[in-house]
Order: sequence, then structure tokens, then C-alpha cells
Amino acid sequence: MRTRALVSIGGVVAIVSSMLAFAPATAAVAPPALSIVRPTSSIDMPTQYPYQPRLTVVPDLPTDASIARGVMPYDEIAPFLNRLMDRSNRVSSQVVGTSYQGREIYMVTVTSRETPAETAQQDAWRTKVKYDPAAAASDAALAEGYKVPLWFNANIHGNEWEGTDATLNYIEDLATSADPVVQDLLDNHRIYFTVTNNPDGRALGQRGTVNGYDPNRDFITGATKEASIVRDLASIIQPTYFIDLHGYTSVLQVEPCGPPHGENYEYDLFVPHAYATALDIEKAVTEANIPGNTYYNPETGGVTSTNTGFINIPYRDQRSGWDDWPPIFAPQYVAYQGAVTNTVELPLGRSGDQPARAKVNIEVAEVVIDTVADYVQDNSASLLENQIEIFGRGLTGAESVEIPADVSPDDLPEGVPTEWTDIWDENDIYTTDFPRAYVIPQGAGQRSDSDAQTLVQQLLVNGIEVSRTTAPFTAEGVTYPAGSYYVDMHQPVRGLANVLLADGTDITDRVPDMYDISAWSLSLLWGADVEALGYTTDPAPTTALERIVEAPLTGSLASGGAYLSFEPRGVADYQAINELLGEGIALSQLEDGTVVFRRDATADAAAQAIADIYGVDVEASDGSGLREEGVVGLRSVRVGYASNADDRDALTKLGFTDLVEVNETSILSGAATFDGIDVLFVGASLSFPVSDRGWNPEQSAAGKARVAQLLAAAEPAVVGRGASAASFVATYGLAPITAVNGTGRSNGIVSIDTPADGVLGDYAQDTAFVSPATWFTALGQGVTVERTYTAEPFTSGHWAAGATAGTSQADAAGQPAAVSAVSPVTGERVFLFGTSPTYRNHPVGAFSDIARSIFWATETASAVEPPVVEPEPTATPTPEPTTAPTTEPTTAPTPEPTTTGAPAVVVPPNDSSLAATGGSNPGSLWAGAVALMMFGAGVFVLARTRARRSAE
Repeated sequence: MRTRALVSIGGVVAIVSSMLAFAPATAAVAPPALSIVRPTSSIDMPTQYPYQPRLTVVPDLPTDASIARGVMPYDEIAPFLNRLMDRSNRVSSQVVGTSYQGREIYMVTVTSRETPAETAQQDAWRTKVKYDPAAAASDAALAEGYKVPLWFNANIHGNEWEGTDATLNYIEDLATSADPVVQDLLDNHRIYFTVTNNPDGRALGQRGTVNGYDPNRDFITGATKEASIVRDLASIIQPTYFIDLHGYTSVLQVEPCGPPHGENYEYDLFVPHAYATALDIEKAVTEANIPGNTYYNPETGGVTSTNTGFINIPYRDQRSGWDDWPPIFAPQYVAYQGAVTNTVELPLGRSGDQPARAKVNIEVAEVVIDTVADYVQDNSASLLENQIEIFGRGLTGAESVEIPADVSPDDLPEGVPTEWTDIWDENDIYTTDFPRAYVIPQGAGQRSDSDAQTLVQQLLVNGIEVSRTTAPFTAEGVTYPAGSYYVDMHQPVRGLANVLLADGTDITDRVPDMYDISAWSLSLLWGADVEALGYTTDPAPTTALERIVEAPLTGSLASGGAYLSFEPRGVADYQAINELLGEGIALSQLEDGTVVFRRDATADAAAQAIADIYGVDVEASDGSGLREEGVVGLRSVRVGYASNADDRDALTKLGFTDLVEVNETSILSGAATFDGIDVLFVGASLSFPVSDRGWNPEQSAAGKARVAQLLAAAEPAVVGRGASAASFVATYGLAPITAVNGTGRSNGIVSIDTPADGVLGDYAQDTAFVSPATWFTALGQGVTVERTYTAEPFTSGHWAAGATAGTSQADAAGQPAAVSAVSPVTGERVFLFGTSPTYRNHPVGAFSDIARSIFWATETASAVEPPVVEPEPTATPTPEPTTAPTTEPTTAPTPEPTTTGAPAVVVPPNDSSLAATGGSNPGSLWAGAVALMMFGAGVFVLARTRARRSAE
């Protein structure tokens, strides 16, 4: 077997350095691998304007994909901004973060000069708007002097380039214009530009980030630096208006969206301005009549080169499907900071004459930007009042405002745009009932304390206010321990808090189809138990609270005991398991899931480290559980993965750092090998279908033969997810299983049942994410059902029946959602998930199920020796008394008393770590020698004691 070595317990550094999704860019001390991406405090804002540091100029990159498109390559952006700052004191630039490949992400602020005192005053007013909105609403100086913020974000999709060029052109216009209207705009506003949010994608010509994610689907999870920077800036800038510039939809498309509408928005304050702005853009762009531009044909719903006077506005033109339901998109997320937002899709795509098409898109985008700036300038007071009202409703716990289906312009306050009322109907009505608070217990009543702490970290970096209880309290008949986390829903961003924590809603019957995902709850998918309390207008439950700004993973190490143990309930616990195994600590797992290891100096140091770093509560143990049935050994596991970035990063975050990528191309070329792979994680098919990716029949046959050969030679266990994994298992005869997929494009959160005696029965969770759901049928001999969908499986999301029979919610009810088997081909174990446990790295709680299945698939004989039971001492027999006729009987010596109760145990030396690692560890050898000497000394002392007692 291999020897796996990390650098002391500090091997966590190796884990963290590979954590592309969650590791802060500038952390001084390496945090656990599941720590959340950078808090907002890591972005330092200027203390006066202009702020004009010299931006670093990077070398030219001749392969930059922007060049072929006919737009500005990344390496020219910094020089361009440096020149503008040399020319104008209206322009400020700063680096707000770096991309995956290390490219700097710039934010440009254009405004009139500000002294340090004036900037401090702007900061104070912005804080007042959010945290004391009632006072802000009546502050005349604020209304007169506050620079209302407007924000343009460009190029979040790397190969949607032109938004960057249009914003740079507009910045230059603002910097150099002598127009009094422009001066008035800059005197009364700050205009922010993140000119290229995804610079790696821009240079490489790809939509997503280099670590494999779409950043515009990442605004709840935070798996990318690029999205996390926008997340952080949203609470720092606190914009009243936000525009996200995209492409390409064949015709200019400007939100707002059609239904379903996010039910946690203050939609009565959002839609009037969002739609009025879209109409202004439509008018400006069609009047500009830009040569080569396209237009929307409302009669056909198609695109035409004839100027019809229309662009595409989904609220008006797509009454379902193009939605603002999920908060995963940048505009839908930023709206929770009290902003009106629009996604703008530029028209002309990537076919044909690239530079010519880019030129048209840039001209269209410039008209859009100029029009939005004009709208904000004309409506600043109303937009600011809206933002103040949104924060005020949150702080006071106002009920969700329902706009009636028959709303009329006469029903609206004076000055509110009314055009939207002609379209609004019963299909647009989406509201929610806000709870009074959420409680995330710690200790009693919590499935996993570490998962709960990770969830709270995610709330905090999203700007949600969280407190901890300083004493136990009872609400709705349940007593929660001191130290529990408490989210008071009377807070400015209560809409964001609720969209993160609520279970969500099943909207299947309300809309025919969905554009993207339909459910995302941290409460149901991040592994922690969360309880909603009361209704928003209720008084707060009586409890003593203290506000927190961090939720570190906190653990402990108990004293005493010859063994140590802990319960692997959450993701951090499995990180700790991998860390201990990497340190050569032998681990065994009891049938109830408890992990046990032998206590010595080395183990104590490692245990203290996992308590400090991963928040593990390490308990003292006498090791007696090691003598029970069902004890198995855990060992270091090398995982090969045939899947995507979701699986790769979930495995990395669990501490499986020695990953080997396997794909069809590398297998067919002969480069791939399964040698040294203990588990093959399958999330993508390795069956070489002829209809997919151009495999011809010869290649398909050769690829399958090669996989069969690799499986036979290396015999790895197989763990996988979805229909692809089931297809793999069936194709190569590893287990008799057939998979059924739910309706195409269906997705959401399901309820599941897990048998207590199954692989996942320890610390089981009762919900999971599916996209779509998969269930397993035609289970052959030796296949065990490890999890099932409940009788009414769907909790929230969208899952219609669809055209294919047998794929509905009802068809999934009671069906197997996870199965295990032993392969008749290799003799290795197989475990398949029908759920989507790694989807976009969001269902964090499910990661621990993946780890559990991997360790089950690679179990060995118990790696930790149980304590030796000492035989009960034999009592000295009492002789018959000798009777003499003339003397008293002679009293026999008092025998050593018979021991009663539990037999004594002797702990064996801890040399089992060598068997676990297959290598020689000097520290372990020394520890074993010391333990052996202590064992021998103990036996010697015991023998002497017994001899002395016998003599007495």
C-alpha cells in the first residue's frame, strides 16, 4: 500500500491552497478548506476621491480571445485607465480582487472630487440609509447631499465582451466632458464600474471561470472569486441601481422579467422603475437606429433587421420562463441590497464578422449605459426613497406587500411610474410570509455543529446580521441551548436573509417551465438544522443575545482516556478524518459511526489540531467499543474522478486532495490509468456513446474495452451520482441496476428517508437536491437500497410531469434514491446517489454523505487494536482447618479477595498506524516502543503486588 504524507498537521495548508472555491485571497492563516470566500471587510474603499494608484501593467497576450472579437484585450485595460487618471481627477481606480489565474479585477469610480471629510460624510449617510432608515427619510441634508450610487457590472461571462468596451468608453466621456449636465451628474452621484468581472474568461474566450463555474449562477454559494467580489461590493456600494451587461440573445433584451418573481423582494418598489427604465432604453436604442442592429417583432416573437420600435423586455414579452425567481444571478442578488436592477443582453453573437458585430454591440451598450445614467439622474430622489423604504420594511418587520392583480395607476403614489400596471396580473403575484426569527441550534438539537457554523459563516459574508444566545430560551415549546445562533428577521436585508434560509416553494403548478434552478435553501441543503420561529409581526422571543461578526469552527479535546473518539457528523469532521489519516493516525469506525483512535503524544497533538482547525469535539474513550461487532478500519483513499468541477471541488473540500482526473479522451489515448486509484468517482459517463462528442463505432468499442481492462487490472471501488454513474455500472457489469431520470429541466429540493442501519444511517439528513432526480429500478441480487424518496418527495422547486411517462414526482415516490452493491466483476464495492450531491457546489451538507460512501467502499479490518481484557484473578483456595484435640484450630491465611465487576483492561501498544499506512514512521515506532515498555512495566508491577499480598 502507498504511504500518504502531508506536512505535519499543517497539511491543512495543502488542502486550502488547492481550495479554489472557498479560500480567501489574502488570508494570513490558512483556514479550513470549507471556509467561505472573503468577507466584505477585505475590500478597502478610498477615504477620498480621486483615488488614483498606478495600476499594474501586464505583458501583452497575443492569444487573448478579445483580439479576434475586435475588442480591448485585458492587458490594455490598465494602461487605458492609467491614462484616464492622468487626464482627469474625476476617475478613481482600485483593484478589488483577483481572478483564479491572478488577473486583477478593477473597479472604477467616477464622481466629483471629495475631501476626506466629505467622503466620511458620504459613508455616514450610506450607513444611515441602511441601519436608521426612519432618520434617513427625514434628513434634509442627506436628501440634498448624498451622492446616489449607480453601478455597472460588465463581462461576468468572459466571452460576452462588449460591456467592458462600452463602459470604458463611457468612463472616458465622463472624465473629459465639459457638459454641465455631466458635472451635475457627478456632483450628485457616484458611478461605479466593474469593467471586467471575469478577466480570465475574457482572455480565454470562455463563458465561465477557469475553475469551471458560471459566476452568474454563483450568488448564493460563493464558489468563485469573481461572483464573491460582486457579492461583497453589493453591500459596500449599496447601489440604488445596478446594470449587468451580457450578451447575446439576437436582439437587445432588457429585464425586468416575467413571472415567477422572487417572493422575497419588495416588488411594488422594484418593478415600476425597472420597467420604466427598460422602456426608456427601448426608445433610445430604436431612435438611434444603429446600422446592423436587430429588433424585436412583437407579432411573431422573433427577431428582425427592420426597426420595429421594439426590443425584447421579458416582463412584457415573455410572460414565463425568463424569470427573476432564483437569487443566483448578479442582478437578482444585488436587488436585495435595495437596488433596482436590470440584466442587459446585447444582441449580436459570435458567428459571422466578429469585429463588425462587436462594433454594433458596443454602440448599443453605450446607448443603454447613457440612458440608464439619465434615468437615475432624473429619478434619484425616488430611487433613494425606495431604498430607504426597503431597508425600513426589513427593520420594522413589515408584512410582504401584495400588489393586487387589478392594480391601477390611480392606486399608486404620485410620481411612481405606472406603465407596468397594464401588464401586471394574477400570474405576477408572488409574496411570502416572513418569520420572526430563525434559530440554528448548537449542541442539543443540532445534527452537526460544524455544519451549522459553516452555514452561519455563509450568512455573515452575505451581510446577514446574526447573534448568539447567551442563555437557554424556549420558543414554540422547544428549548434552545445557550450558544445557539439567532437570526432576527427584523433587519435591513431581511429579504436576502429569508431567500437564503427559507425552505422555498414548489412552483410547479404556477409556471410551465423554468430558465434555471428553482430552489437553493441553506437550511435544507447545508447540513445543519434550522428552525423558523413565528411571524414577522410577532414580538421577538425573549432571549439574551450578543451580535457576532464571525462563526469560527470551535472544537475541544477531552482529557483522560486511553483512546480518543469523535462523531463525523459534518463536512469538517471528514476533513479531519482525512487529515488524521494523512498524519499516519490509525482510525477505526464503530457501527454507530463513531471514529476511534489510540491516544498517545502524537495523537494528542493531532487531536488538538483538528479541534482547533476543524472544530471537532474529540472525546476521551476507554476503547471498549472496539470490541463490539461491526468495527472497521478507515484508510487513506486516492480518488479518481470522471466528472466535472462540482465533483472535483466537493472531493477537495472533503480533504481528498490526491485526485486523479479521468475522462474518455485520456482513456482512448491510453494516457489514463486506474493504477493507484482506490475509488473511482463517476459523475459523467465513460461509455463512449457514438451519438455524443463524435465517437465513431471503432472508438466507442476501443474505449469501452480499455475501461474494462483498467477496471479488471486496478479493481477500484466505484462511487457515483445520477444516470451517468448508473450507466457506467451497468455498462461494465459492476452491478445490476437501471436508472430513471425525472422530467427534463426539473430541479429542486426533495425529502428522503434513510434507514438507520444503512451506510448513510449515521447522522442522516432528510432532504437533498436534485437536478433532475434519478431513481434506481430493476435492482438485481446483492443490491441494497440505502435511501428512498418519501411518499411526497418534492419540497420546493419546479418538477412538472413532462411528456415522458414515468418521470413525475409521483413516479419517484418511494423509489430508491441511493443504492450499494458489491461488484460481481471486481469484487469491489459500488455506491450510487440518485440525488445531485455536488450540484454547483451548493448542497454542502451532502458532501459528508459522499465521504461516508467513499470510506464505506474502502473499509478494511479494524485498524485500531481494542484494549486487552485482563483475566479475572483466581482466588486462593481456602484449606480445610486442621483440628487438634488440645488446641484452637489453626486459622488459614486470608486469600486474596476475588475481583468483582468489570474485568481490568490493558491497552495494547499503538503500532497499528504502521499497518494503516504501509510505511515506516519513526515517530510511530518510538511511540510503539514507549507504549510497549509501559505495558511491560505495568505487568511487572502487577506481578510484584500480587506476590507481596500472598506473602502477607
